[in-house]
Amino acid sequence: MTRETRPAWPGGARCAVVVTVDLDAELFWLRLHPSAADRPKTLSLGTYGILRGTPRLLNLFDELGVPATWFVPGHTAQRHAETVREIHRRGQEIGCRAMGDEILADLDNEQIGTVVERSAEILRELTGVRPRGFRPPPGRVGDGLAPILAERGITWTSGMFGDDLPYFLEVGGRPTPVVEIPWRWEHADYPYFAYNSGVVSFPPGRSRIASYDAVLTEWTAAFDAYHDRGLCFVLTLEPQVIAKPGRFLLIEQLLTHICATPNVWLASGRSVADHWLTRAMTNDPAHPEHVRATWLRADSSKEPSNTATQP
Repeated sequence: MTRETRPAWPGGARCAVVVTVDLDAELFWLRLHPSAADRPKTLSLGTYGILRGTPRLLNLFDELGVPATWFVPGHTAQRHAETVREIHRRGQEIGCRAMGDEILADLDNEQIGTVVERSAEILRELTGVRPRGFRPPPGRVGDGLAPILAERGITWTSGMFGDDLPYFLEVGGRPTPVVEIPWRWEHADYPYFAYNSGVVSFPPGRSRIASYDAVLTEWTAAFDAYHDRGLCFVLTLEPQVIAKPGRFLLIEQLLTHICATPNVWLASGRSVADHWLTRAMTNDPAHPEHVRATWLRADSSKEPSNTATQP
């Protein structure tokens, strides 16, 4: 079988692994329906993630030596400041997620810059460190986001799906200095396990809680394949979803397997992005991101501010 060219990872590692955590807390439900603000049962799911799920994950990461990256919306940081400080005290990277309740494609460039700046400053005031990583909140994002982020000190993002390795975001077919570390829906916990009934339903219109064994098998097989091909495996977690006792055993087994596998570089998103910046500053002309961005530039009927989509 023909293999892709393997990138050189630090220390001669065969693959990279980035564990990310979306600390959306109560905001996960507030985004779905305005009535969530008056539904304490629903909001308690998010609070559980802060007060029970987050400590479990932090302790597991400490035990296994996992340098995770936590994406924290400004909304969460304002309401759970001590939790954000504790994540920072544990040596974990904290990335920005805007304020978390906006759809970026509905804002103009100035408004996007304002919400990114506001959320980054909230995190800096809590931790003393200005975030360099960014994951967009759910919803559509525009094609011109990268320069806005770069102007505010953001050097890497994780919001696209365009490869199994990091790459550089492009605008109008031109590269930007912002590294994208792409993630996958199937390597996130909430498509399998997040659930709520009633008006604030997730997923809407149907019930679904996946088998723990099936998800562990899927994630383990996916990691093994990424390791075999020398790629960058990105795992996305939400404490209120994955850190309930039964599911916590699942993530514990997966991370134990990853840590026991030889030649794995477990790194924060920032470390992976910094490494990628030492390799090159542009994408290959045949890279999916360049093809996508060039196609958008060639189609003059499209406005680049409303073309890309982020679930």
